[in-house]
Amino acid sequence: MLTDTNQPKLYGDYFYKFFQCPHWIWYDIYGDGQHKREIPPLLDLIYKGKAVDAGKGLATHKKFEQINPDLFKDLDEAFIATVELMKQGKNIYHGLLMSEDWVGMPDLLEAREGQSNLGDFYYVVYDVQNSLEMRDEYKFQLIFYSLILERIQGVRPTEAYLIDAQGNEVGFKIADYIDQFHLTRQQIEKILNGEKPAPFLKAGCKRTPWYSLCIAETQGCNDVSLIYKISQADQRRLYDIGIKTVDALAAIKPDELQEKLEDWPFDKIIRFSNQAKSLTTGQPMIIRKPNFPAVRYEVYFDIESDPLADIDYLLGFLIKDTKTGDVEYKYFLAKDKEHEPEAWRKFLDYLAGLEDFVIYHYAFYERLVFDRLVTRYGAPASLVEKFKENTIDLHMKLVDSAILPIYFYSLKDVGSYLNYKWNDPHAGGAESILWYKEWLETEDEAIIKKILRYNEDDVRATMTIKDWLAEQKPHKTKEELD
Repeated sequence: MLTDTNQPKLYGDYFYKFFQCPHWIWYDIYGDGQHKREIPPLLDLIYKGKAVDAGKGLATHKKFEQINPDLFKDLDEAFIATVELMKQGKNIYHGLLMSEDWVGMPDLLEAREGQSNLGDFYYVVYDVQNSLEMRDEYKFQLIFYSLILERIQGVRPTEAYLIDAQGNEVGFKIADYIDQFHLTRQQIEKILNGEKPAPFLKAGCKRTPWYSLCIAETQGCNDVSLIYKISQADQRRLYDIGIKTVDALAAIKPDELQEKLEDWPFDKIIRFSNQAKSLTTGQPMIIRKPNFPAVRYEVYFDIESDPLADIDYLLGFLIKDTKTGDVEYKYFLAKDKEHEPEAWRKFLDYLAGLEDFVIYHYAFYERLVFDRLVTRYGAPASLVEKFKENTIDLHMKLVDSAILPIYFYSLKDVGSYLNYKWNDPHAGGAESILWYKEWLETEDEAIIKKILRYNEDDVRATMTIKDWLAEQKPHKTKEELD
């Protein structure tokens, strides 16, 4: 059951890495380390949606024994210790599973009544995630652990389980996804054996230590994956009809493309075609002029959260008086979980005092957090209605109205394209979380100033996008673009 050092090992976290960017696995094994960007461990956990101490989340649900692989001299020793606990029918936190070239460490191995070659019980696997989604990488990782279990105990579990961000236990049947799992596993094994994946740029690439190589390689061949929101299936389909580059996609007429891709919606073809033309020319394309309400006060809203600590610690916003032109940054800060309700109440009080206003935010997150805080701490129905009726998602407005010569449409990408200058160009939401944790430990006011400056940058960038959109006029009619 121990590993064969002559074979490349397949680790459980490879499924997460594969779904972020398949090149991550390849570069980890075969890449030049001088190009690798170091990602702080906590930042890596934030990206993965993993709790720092999943044991705390599990402790409210299960009793378990803990294995700490770091205390053992090698994987084999940690595996032997895990099997010894399994023979006793113990629930095990962070046990290490191995069989031949497969290695995994599920958050929990739970013993259930039944028959296996271990005794009158068998094991199932759990993972804890700070997410409400049962994403494929979570399912496949759990299936991977379950298949190793089958090799050890002689019985394949029928189900695997996720404990989500709200503490809910969510199970799924392994048989429903086993075929998809094996297809993905085979792709990963090809990478382990030296087959480099085809160039493909996706948002997940940004979260890898090898982003600089991913984007350089994709730009170098001008691959169609540079098109915003294109999937790998879309890429393969375009390859099949001889279109591999952005230039080739820009050159073909949408009607001709529709003849070759009859199963694609024409709106999708138009979007990809226009995006390719924008990238080729380096010019934005305004499809339609967005409408914005004429109000006295424009509020640009941005929230900073730490999903690992389950706290929304900063509610920040920029207030623009359209009559006077005055702009003011305001915020409500929670020092810890105990102070979160107070920050929320102060925000509601401020909202109650607003008249003739609109709230702008970028992407869905602020609406999601607002709903979460309403559920958690309550709010007058009139205020909830007031917020929702007067809220506009600028990301949706932008994507509906404009095509930009950029690869991603995040706030940072769009703001930078429009020449907004962040005080810290490398800062992001994850860095804000790290600063917040550091501030809690040190109470250094210089750190909280960094957090506030970053949050203010985000809301000012949001205002920059809105102001730019408001000034634009369509270049052509939709029919002309089609």
